[in-house]
Amino acid sequence: MRDTLSGLGVERAKIHVELFLAAGGKQAARVQERVEALTDIVSTVRVVLDGNNFEFALPAHGDTILDAAMKAGADLPFSCKGGVCSTCRAKLLEGKVMMEVNYALEADELEQGYILTCQAHPQSEMVVVDFDA
Repeated sequence: MRDTLSGLGVERAKIHVELFLAAGGKQAARVQERVEALTDIVSTVRVVLDGNNFEFALPAHGDTILDAAMKAGADLPFSCKGGVCSTCRAKLLEGKVMMEVNYALEADELEQGYILTCQAHPQSEMVVVDFDA
């Protein structure tokens, strides 16, 4: 759909796509395999929202950054938790993460360092994500 509209001269910034996700099935099993294959590292994760910092420890194969931050008391924006809506989008300022799936972010957003916190697992000793960026 995007390619067709782009081919017809519509600016990419004006093309919006809405996706829907059904939980479970083969996709869930593949995602679980990827998460279980992550390193055993335990990261220090810092989340910035509205100028406030939340810091917590998170194993790479544990919860997503969004879920762990909420358990630590952060009130973060989210909606679908399926990698579709991008409500939980934040900028990765430091470290590395692995996203389970990404149906929402465009290539330019990924290049700029944006991640979906509902899908992101830390892959380095320190991870800093900023919802204010």
